[in-house]
Formats: sequence, C-alpha cells, structure tokens
Amino acid sequence: MNMKFAALAALGTFSLFALGPKASAADNGFYLGAGITQTKFDADNVDGDFKLDDNSFKIIAGFRPLDWLAVEANYIDLGSDSGNGAKINSNALTASVLFLKEFQVVDFYARAGLARWNVDASLDGIDASDDGNEFTYGAGVGVHFGSLGVRAEYERFKIGGDIDTNVNTLSLSVTYTFL
Repeated sequence: MNMKFAALAALGTFSLFALGPKASAADNGFYLGAGITQTKFDADNVDGDFKLDDNSFKIIAGFRPLDWLAVEANYIDLGSDSGNGAKINSNALTASVLFLKEFQVVDFYARAGLARWNVDASLDGIDASDDGNEFTYGAGVGVHFGSLGVRAEYERFKIGGDIDTNVNTLSLSVTYTFL
C-alpha cells in the first residue's frame, strides 16, 4: 500500500510541474512597464525626514540587447504635498544602464545612470522651481516568466541647491517585453 501511495504521489507531483508555468529565461528586446513608488527625502543638515505622496508612480521604457545588459529610461513621480499655504511637487527622468545576473526566472541587477530632477514649490502664492542633473544608482530583483516580469527596486540620487537632499525611492513594477 505504501508503494502505491508513493508512486501516485510522485506521479501527481510530476503532473503539477507539467501544469505550472514553464521557467524560462527573460526575453531580450524592448520592454515597457509601470510601477508604484515610495519616496523618502533626507535633507543634509536638517533634522528629521519627510515624505511626499507615499503612493506615487513610475513609467519604464527599456531595451535589453543581452542577457546581462539593459538600458532603461524612467519617469518617476517623486510625490507632492500641500498644507499651510505651501505646495511642493517633484519628479525625475532617469536614464540608466542595468547590469543583470540571471538565475532561471530571477534577475538580480545593479543600475547606474543620470537623473534629471525637477522640484516646483509655492508658498503663499510665491512660486519657485529648481532642477538639475545628478548621478543615480540602485539595485533590484525581478521575477519573470517569458515576456512578463515583476520587480522590486531601490534607487538613489541627490537633489542639489541650498541644501543637498538625498532622494531614496523604493518601487514595485511590472514590465512586458515585446519580441
């Protein structure tokens, strides 16, 4: 009886593998994606941290010519806030190179590139705007099944000006590669 049970259990387990999604390498080519972000600003020489909208978004466009290399552009809404007569809105456009290491359906990657940031603020009807370019870097992990991918990532850059501010962004995104 135990031998029959073991044989049926093994057969059932192997049949589940046949029904499950096939593990395959990520597709190379052009890809698009979108995600949700959380941004934290750390201002140097200022006590405490502040957050803008906890739930912002990012839009992703990239090209992966090789299994280990991709180039990518992101539009990141860094958030906005208002209150007590003040309003602030910020965003960034980044261009990065991604270096990937693939383990079946999982990709680990590091990114390095340039962030073009913009901050618009107003206080009691007086408007101010600042923008600039800064080095950006980050790391992430993704899971993919063919053309569809899900990834979590950390990215960091500075916003210059009178007070240097570190921008730390966490994101959860979905991507789709077009063959």
